[in-house]
Amino acid sequence: MQHPVSMRFAFLFAIILAVAAGLVWFVLEGAAGALAAAGATIIAALPLPYAASCWLADAAARRALKKNKASASDDALALLKDIDTLLLPRRRFMIGEPHIKELVPEGMSQSDLLALAASAEQDATHPYAKVLCAVASDRRLRLHRLSAATLVPHAGAEALLMGQTLRVGRLDWLEAEGVKTSAELATRADQLAIHRLALIGVALGPRTRGLIAFEEDVSETAKQTIATLERHGITTILCTHGGRRYANAMGKALGTTEAKSLANTDSLTRELQLRKAKGHVIASLVPPLDTAADLAVRLAENNGGSSQSSASDKKTEAAAASPACLVLPSLAALPALIASARKASRALRSSLRLALAGLVVLVLPAFGLLHAIGGPFLPLEAAAIGQGVFLVLATVSFLVRS
Repeated sequence: MQHPVSMRFAFLFAIILAVAAGLVWFVLEGAAGALAAAGATIIAALPLPYAASCWLADAAARRALKKNKASASDDALALLKDIDTLLLPRRRFMIGEPHIKELVPEGMSQSDLLALAASAEQDATHPYAKVLCAVASDRRLRLHRLSAATLVPHAGAEALLMGQTLRVGRLDWLEAEGVKTSAELATRADQLAIHRLALIGVALGPRTRGLIAFEEDVSETAKQTIATLERHGITTILCTHGGRRYANAMGKALGTTEAKSLANTDSLTRELQLRKAKGHVIASLVPPLDTAADLAVRLAENNGGSSQSSASDKKTEAAAASPACLVLPSLAALPALIASARKASRALRSSLRLALAGLVVLVLPAFGLLHAIGGPFLPLEAAAIGQGVFLVLATVSFLVRS
């Protein structure tokens, strides 16, 4: 973990003090005084109490990682205690398997709407696509033959059906493609999103032909973990590719501080950069935003179901290989690791204050303060004993506070 004072600097400071003491007393009393002052000063100034506390802090951090079956780079351990913002994706570890809650066709039957959607999504691996195809199969619906089918990452699927473009996916994507949605469907979409239902639109040609609403159960484990993170003073931000109303409803259900729609990733990235400029430390489980975060967090468990495009997979692998990367067995391990890192940091700072007190008490007489007013130099044995006493005190202080 990150230490308040660099060990390299601490040892260099001890050497500089010893050299300075030797030079001063060489000028004043010659070689004998210089050797006595330099020897006592180097022993008194060695940062052994602080070094021992740093070693204990590192050992505590490694034990916490092992206990929680996690792994982390040194950079990640240094950042762990300072995390105050966490970006959370809407993934399978936070919600249950989706199921179709409602079909809202316009100008066609529910079966025709479902058949169109399943036809476009039959080659996709997204959980919604699997549900669509499974339900269509259960209802023995006849799927359409399509041409020029393609999948658009984080948006949907499109293909040609009898000369018309069939699109199935996010409503904002359909709008960006120039698809028109009737006022009735738009109003119904808002009503469904407020009730935490994920929506996809089905468009044939220039207009939307219907909506399919999916319901997902919120994981109680995820809610408890988020509540624990909030109690630790960490701002949790849910990031989802759904619309703003759906994001807000899902964030409220999970108990996150904020919820953001990734429809406009650039605006969120700018917001994160502003937070970082103000001194916030941001951890992210959202691969596309890892570059805007200080720490990339990856879950090693199989979270099941949430499909990613090959491009997203590459981004996830790149995040896992980044210098500041924390790999967890589950999100539930994160609060314990943060609490442990903060506790060790407080204990380390307490030990640092004790080590600094020892430095003042021992270095002044070792440097020759007492000798300057007629007393002796601090004997080497006394400097060594003093180091031992403060080493024990710093170690005990760390162990008690951690």
